[in-house]
Amino acid sequence: MIVTRRRALGAASAGLALPALPLPARGQPARWSPDRAVTFLVGFPAGGVIDYVARLLARELAPLLGQNVVVENRTGASGNLATQALARMPADGHAIGFAAIHLAANPALMPLGYDPARDIEMLTQTGHVPVYFLASLKGGLASVRDVVAAGRARPGELNFASGGIGTSSHLAAELFSRQAGFRFTHVPFRGGAPSMQALLQGEVDCSFTVAEAAIPGNVASGRIRGLAVMQEARIPAAPSVPAIAEAGFGPEVFISSWHGVMMRTGWPPAVKARWFEAVTEAMRTPALTEGLARAGIEPRASASPADFASFVAAETERWTRVIREAGITAQ
Repeated sequence: MIVTRRRALGAASAGLALPALPLPARGQPARWSPDRAVTFLVGFPAGGVIDYVARLLARELAPLLGQNVVVENRTGASGNLATQALARMPADGHAIGFAAIHLAANPALMPLGYDPARDIEMLTQTGHVPVYFLASLKGGLASVRDVVAAGRARPGELNFASGGIGTSSHLAAELFSRQAGFRFTHVPFRGGAPSMQALLQGEVDCSFTVAEAAIPGNVASGRIRGLAVMQEARIPAAPSVPAIAEAGFGPEVFISSWHGVMMRTGWPPAVKARWFEAVTEAMRTPALTEGLARAGIEPRASASPADFASFVAAETERWTRVIREAGITAQ
């Protein structure tokens, strides 16, 4: 758990016009207080890209809100434990959650322990994240073509690391292997950081990994091989890594991850509006935009909470179909 150290500067000094919160009726306690810290629940371990983005955002939100923002990692069940915890918290504006692609995949994988329609609301998207296809140096896999040849010649022997069942790193491998004509063996970890360590140490053959700041440097230094980014074009953060389209694969295997902010259903409207404005403003700060760029992440804000909710609903429909067709289960 880390508490952001930048103390309250006040919304006025930050240049952010936020709607005033209504005063409670006489004799009734205020449900929301600027003196209380905000808990930012993250479903994956410290050190991964999701944790990295959450901490960047927390640092920028603190002065805009005039509150400390505490990042709390509650790992397990492919991020679902953190969402369960958020669904049980009071709807008073003092707890938010980090939404990512696992939120769209988990309904098809496991009993959630909460009702997405009743318990959780989306606030805004914050980023669009490329997915890398990487290989260990120990396996002799230097290209996508090498992986396809080895996978077809030795069915079931090649393995890949992911950040957990139903994460973008898992779904990317499923999309790719279905088009490539062979099956990987899946080695799930509890987050992107431990899966990357396994790849660097040669414990696994491959990994499909969301963009993070360390990957271009590790590729350039020869610690891992960058086989592809899972989209049509190369990305500026790693121009030497080919796009998967260059290996002859089409849109059927294209995948990118995404992330954003969610909250417990039932926040007071003025608090929800205040948070939406604050997150939108935080995304314009140089510290956040430059930090995301270093990781190869494109900042992407929603026009409204309803816009983000529609996006997540479409993603849920897409990944539910893929998961069922591929027979993926939460082991």
